[in-house]
Parts: sequence; C-alpha cells; structure tokens
Amino acid sequence: MSKVNLAIFFLICPLADIACAQGPAAGIVQKMEAACTRVCHGPSLIAQQRLDVAGWTREVNKMVGWGADIAGSDREELSRYLAEMFNNTRPRPSSAQAAPEGKAKNVFQTSCLGCHDVTPTARIKADRAGWMRVVERMVNWGAYIPPERKEDLIDYLVTNFTQ
Repeated sequence: MSKVNLAIFFLICPLADIACAQGPAAGIVQKMEAACTRVCHGPSLIAQQRLDVAGWTREVNKMVGWGADIAGSDREELSRYLAEMFNNTRPRPSSAQAAPEGKAKNVFQTSCLGCHDVTPTARIKADRAGWMRVVERMVNWGAYIPPERKEDLIDYLVTNFTQ
C-alpha cells in the first residue's frame, strides 16, 4: 500500500472554519497505522465511513476478529477517535473547487482534501517558511504526510497558494 494513501486518514485540519475535532493522541494513531492501514487496507476505507462510537466499536472488534493486532486497552480509545473523526454529523469535504495541477497534487488531494476542500488552503497566503510551519503544525496535530513527499507538498503549496 502506498504511504501517500495513509495521508487521507491521518490529516487533522489545522485551518480555521473547517477545523476538525481535537486531534488524536499520537500513540493511538501510530498503533492504528501499524495494525490497520499499513497491514490490511488503506485509509480511504476508513475515511469514507460515518459511524457513531457503537458502529466503530463493532468495526474495530470485527477487524480484531479478522486478525488486526489491537490491544484490548486500545480498542475503546480507537473507537472514540474514529467516531470523533468519521461520524455522520461531520460534513464530507466539498469538491466545489478543483486542486491545481502540480507535481504533488496527489499528496495534496490525499493529505489535505481528505479533510477540507481547497478554499481554506487558498485563504492562506504564506511564503515557503509559512507553508513549512503549516505543514509541521498539521503533522504535530496528527496528520500523516509521507516524509519523502513533505518537501514536494511544500513546493506545491508555495507554487499554487503563494501570492
């Protein structure tokens, strides 16, 4: 599975107006990545669902039954996190504005547009240093941006969203 695909799941919106719920503890994200999205399926399978805590608890328990290595003590925290991030009250990202073309468009689409549309990104008019801070802030809040593609993403943001 491509690490780029992991980004859609781990992105936590840092941008005003479209901010997601409070980011997860880094530990549960790492455990989930190791047990779920790195081993069995991509994050898009998770991101497309909108379940409450009971629904996510059933899904987590089903995955454990199918072999996912998730400790009993982590299951409740994981279910709460998934319900917070992917529930039926959270709006899906709008596709009103297309992502600009560029070398890292695919990273932008999976890492950024998995949580919000282009609009809040377009509002930020930062230079390279500013975009580096934005990307680092997203990572610190739990976003997954493939390390080998981080510079490409920053270049893409500078090229397409700097005035």
